[in-house]
Amino acid sequence: MSKNSERVSYFVKVTHIYNCMRKLLKAVFIITGFTMIDRILGFGFKIYLARQLGEVNFGIYQVALSTFFVLLTFTTSGIPLIVSKLTAISKKNNDRKTEGALVAAALVSGVGVSLVICAIFILFQAPIGGIFATAESMNLLLLMLPALIFSGVYAAFRGNMWGRRRYVTVSVIELIEQVTRIALVILFALMGFNLLRITAISMSVALGVTALCTAAAFFKDKGKLQNPKAQFKPLLKQAVPVTFIRASNTLVGGLLSIVVPFLLTRTGLSTTESLAVFGASVGMAMPLLFLPLTVVGSLAYVLIPSLSASYAAGDKKSVQTQIESAIAFSVVVASFFIPIFFALGEPIGLFVYGNASSGRFLSISAWLLIPIALESIVSSMMNSINLEKQSFFNYLIGAALMFGMMFATGSHFRIEFLSFGLGLAWTLSSILDIIAIKKRTGIKIGTFLVPLIKCVALIIPAAFITRGLYSLLTALPIVLRIMLPSIASLSFFGGLSLVFGVLDLSLIFKGSKKRTHSVAQNRVDKKRAKLAKSVKNKQAVVQVRVRNS
Repeated sequence: MSKNSERVSYFVKVTHIYNCMRKLLKAVFIITGFTMIDRILGFGFKIYLARQLGEVNFGIYQVALSTFFVLLTFTTSGIPLIVSKLTAISKKNNDRKTEGALVAAALVSGVGVSLVICAIFILFQAPIGGIFATAESMNLLLLMLPALIFSGVYAAFRGNMWGRRRYVTVSVIELIEQVTRIALVILFALMGFNLLRITAISMSVALGVTALCTAAAFFKDKGKLQNPKAQFKPLLKQAVPVTFIRASNTLVGGLLSIVVPFLLTRTGLSTTESLAVFGASVGMAMPLLFLPLTVVGSLAYVLIPSLSASYAAGDKKSVQTQIESAIAFSVVVASFFIPIFFALGEPIGLFVYGNASSGRFLSISAWLLIPIALESIVSSMMNSINLEKQSFFNYLIGAALMFGMMFATGSHFRIEFLSFGLGLAWTLSSILDIIAIKKRTGIKIGTFLVPLIKCVALIIPAAFITRGLYSLLTALPIVLRIMLPSIASLSFFGGLSLVFGVLDLSLIFKGSKKRTHSVAQNRVDKKRAKLAKSVKNKQAVVQVRVRNS
């Protein structure tokens, strides 16, 4: 291959990767916009419930909800992800028949498993209910069971839309689900119904509406259900490991809702007091931690079909670029908000929930933002490059270490140990995932390790400035005392990030210029290659004429 041909090939690949990353970024911002609206509504709803129910009742609801999410994970978590992966490949081959068969197989699998689980919990509700601290948690769980069946329908159609990259449609439907649930709860609460029971029932109604909307969107897009027989094996072969990974994650949450109150009672707290502490930490503080990572969740969402398609096509350079950029981006986004939560955790808890305990837990758990962001993005990557089983074992290792550490504390357990244990589990599993990804794709660790080290160094001064500014603004209302230091923290961290090279704005402002240059250079190289070939042909003709003469 000539030097000019190599240049042409190189610039074509660079332009293709740039275009892919630009489309990926566009999808991330679209989904982030919808997700932020959804999260804000959901967060406001959680605040409403926390204030209306009180710490004890909110803890009872949180136990039921955590258990429901465990069951939901077992029924549907792996299905939409794998359907999206296989749909993306089928779409590339323009194979709508396989897409229809995948959706049908997912429907039968998801709904079938949901019906079995519902039957088990209804038949054995008495012995299963004995596990919970209060009988009301089991009553709430039974009211949520119909939502499992509707989720089986929703997961199948959602996976298809996800694989076809209909992100806006999926986001709008999820927004409809949130609005439906909030409207039902507030309406019936105003009419004097039991708020705990109505909250549980609203889950089933909202997911029923979501199932109808996704089915309508699928058929409107000229989708047709096909015979699922040929797709059961490939679907379940990949979905089962993913389901166990997600189920393990949710199961840990369910176990924590039982283990943490149990360990707290061993320290001398009553059942009511332990549930109140658990509700303030996990039920109130943890959602605040996840709120600023919406953009990371959006990236993980759109990365799966994109990375899966590149990996299936054997485009190693694109795979490496997507992975390295996504991990570095996630670390930087998480680091921006750590100083705010660390310095202002308690006032944020008081302002949002009227609860100082949730604020203190938020403050000591601020550092968890980086492990949460890493675990979220790298687990999606593992699923995209067919390392689902390895990801499952890595997560189990981290979870086992967390529970072992908490039980080892015995009667000295405190809620702060939960924060440390969660961070330990997420960090260890993320490191093991990254090692596995490096072996499979050949990524360079330095591309995101260097930004991580720089971010950690910048967090410390940003936190001191944030806390100091908050202390000086004693005369202002609490909302301004939180808002102004937060803005200052983000500005200070962002400025230092630019100075020390953590952020590179030239990637945003000069991206189109680089792309134009690449395309122009590509054209120049093609003309040079064509001219060289023409000259070579003329020289050959002259040599033939000379020999003939």
